[in-house]
Amino acid sequence: MWWNSLGFLIENSFARWAQVKQLSCLLLVLLATSLHANAMEPAPPEYKLNAALLYKLSRFIDWPPTTGKTQPESFNICLLGRDNFGRSLDVLEERKVNGIPIAVHRHAHSTGIDSNNCQMLFISDSKQPLMASILRSFENQPILTVSNTSNFAKNGGMIQLVPGQKHIDFKINAYAALTAGLKIAAPLLELAIVVITSKNRDTP
Repeated sequence: MWWNSLGFLIENSFARWAQVKQLSCLLLVLLATSLHANAMEPAPPEYKLNAALLYKLSRFIDWPPTTGKTQPESFNICLLGRDNFGRSLDVLEERKVNGIPIAVHRHAHSTGIDSNNCQMLFISDSKQPLMASILRSFENQPILTVSNTSNFAKNGGMIQLVPGQKHIDFKINAYAALTAGLKIAAPLLELAIVVITSKNRDTP
């Protein structure tokens, strides 16, 4: 009879819907597992070293005194762009700079980043196509800009990390730091490969 056929179709439709639902749930579980696994992946050795260097660099930089009487609640290290550090950057939150606890912040865009919420800014290589305009937006702000991208110091970045065979070297744009009110200690300047001391003159 026709109602038997209708019942079969309804039963078959529910069975298909249940299969689709089970498949969707499985895909969601697999996606969540994949995202969790990616988040837990260890950082490349270079970035583990970079994270440690960010903390060490803070000991060789003098920032201008903050306006107001209250001490800042945190020393903010910011990351702009793709995160290659993994957990290596978060470990810095266990440390302090001049007695102030470190806080790590991640930003997808440069909009909204200023010296009130970032004292040190690592700019990821994912931002290299926009690097020149990003650096211009931070000119004269007391934010220590750091990156490991090529030509970073030449284009106005303050400290460029240059991977070597067994260590990491530095290129420092002293002019950019000076005009932003930051003072770089002499021992760090002595380690630099290139020190840009004025807008138009490079000192090797």
